Amino acid sequence: MWRTYGFDAVGAFFRGDITLRKLRVLADGLPQAGPHTRHTTNGIEYTYTDSLLWALMWGLMQNTVTTAQAAGSKKAKMPADQMPPYPWALQDKKQALGGSLGDHTQEEVLDFLDSL
Repeated sequence: MWRTYGFDAVGAFFRGDITLRKLRVLADGLPQAGPHTRHTTNGIEYTYTDSLLWALMWGLMQNTVTTAQAAGSKKAKMPADQMPPYPWALQDKKQALGGSLGDHTQEEVLDFLDSL
């Protein structure tokens, strides 16, 4: 709250400078992502917009996989059985949304992409 309002609102409440109602209004007026929410998202700022985009992307992946399976593709499958709360929190670390590097190192892949 210090960064947003320029004073310690919780300290002001405990000193009796502001009421509990004003503290609640100040807390409700905080931005949706920032230092006060990073502890719940593994240190990454994650807004409501990001959450909505992640849900839309997961739904699009489900639709694509279902369509591919209906067309007879045996390889089509979702990266996880349940939707992870965050895109970076996939249960199986071997699977990633961006694909794999194969037998190449990350430096080799980056060099190849730079040469394109």
